[in-house]
Amino acid sequence: MPVTHWSIALLGDHLRKIDLSLSDSALQRILRDAKLQPHRQKMWLTSQDDEFRAKRDDILRLYYDTPAGEHIICVDEKTSIQALERRHPDLPMCPTQVIRRESEYIRHGTLCLMGAFDVRRGKLFGFTCSGHSGPTFVQLLDLIDACYPTGRGNIVCDNLSAHDTDDVVEWFEEHPRWRQHFTPKHASWLNQIECAFSILHERVLKRGSFTSLQDLQERIYAYLVWHNETDQPFEWSYRPKSWSEKHAQTSDWRH
Repeated sequence: MPVTHWSIALLGDHLRKIDLSLSDSALQRILRDAKLQPHRQKMWLTSQDDEFRAKRDDILRLYYDTPAGEHIICVDEKTSIQALERRHPDLPMCPTQVIRRESEYIRHGTLCLMGAFDVRRGKLFGFTCSGHSGPTFVQLLDLIDACYPTGRGNIVCDNLSAHDTDDVVEWFEEHPRWRQHFTPKHASWLNQIECAFSILHERVLKRGSFTSLQDLQERIYAYLVWHNETDQPFEWSYRPKSWSEKHAQTSDWRH
């Protein structure tokens, strides 16, 4: 059968055509007992970074073992945030009826959020702009430096080319109290700001209706203020199986 996405009905029809006498209900029980779900799939991305383990361990030791007096700031760009305005207002939920939304919308452009997340304090901050590049990343670094005028610090980022331009390298040379840490390629899940961005998307952007770019910007900034008054640091606990037991015996792990 020329299909790649199987359902119970399709699979049952195929089996009966090759003379296996099974009803759809019987097939469903067999798959359930075998804990097989042919109608579902899960995606993953394999990192091809030759330095994956070294970079991963560097990030994790940063989260767990960094002295209390040092800052840990995760940074990234949330790009192409669309200012979509619903053409018609939502119909509110009522008993037995969920919120209903008209599918048509009006586009008002896009913004980029240059974001920074304080791992120890759980604070999310940054600024919006029309696009991102090496110079805008340097602006974000300047903002972080101004927010934390004293003490040593660590900045976690991914492998985007804008994070390793000549201007960025020069910035770190001129600010030796800050160290740059790169996540492995295709492993941005090690960057805690990705968790903060995901929550921002779910709480504000996913169901929002924005009348203009300014409206979108104001709503994002309002969320950042509210977030920093209410949220707490993430309880980060991931440890690779290959070395978690070894380091659990020698380190004072902090969750």
